Amino acid sequence: MEALLEKEGMVENWNDERLDELSRRMDKGFEEAATKVELAALRNEVNLRFDRVDERFDEVDKNFGKVEQQFARLNDRIDRFGYAIIFFAFSLSAAVIANATFG
Repeated sequence: MEALLEKEGMVENWNDERLDELSRRMDKGFEEAATKVELAALRNEVNLRFDRVDERFDEVDKNFGKVEQQFARLNDRIDRFGYAIIFFAFSLSAAVIANATFG
């Protein structure tokens, strides 16, 4: 019978035995299919998991704001350090030029 079912594309007529086999296969497939209650439970579980993931992202967003503030402070410090180096270079240049000029 299975050999006939494999060739069902080639066979053009359906007898009672083949229809019964098809009916049994379809019944077996429906038994294995999830019911609406199972799908609803699965959907609820998935929604709960997504809610937890959203909560985690909210926590990350809150922490990211703190990290941004820390980077802003670090950036300000680096800028001030750069200004100090420029001021030192300018002062050193002025001292060298003044020493060469006034000797």
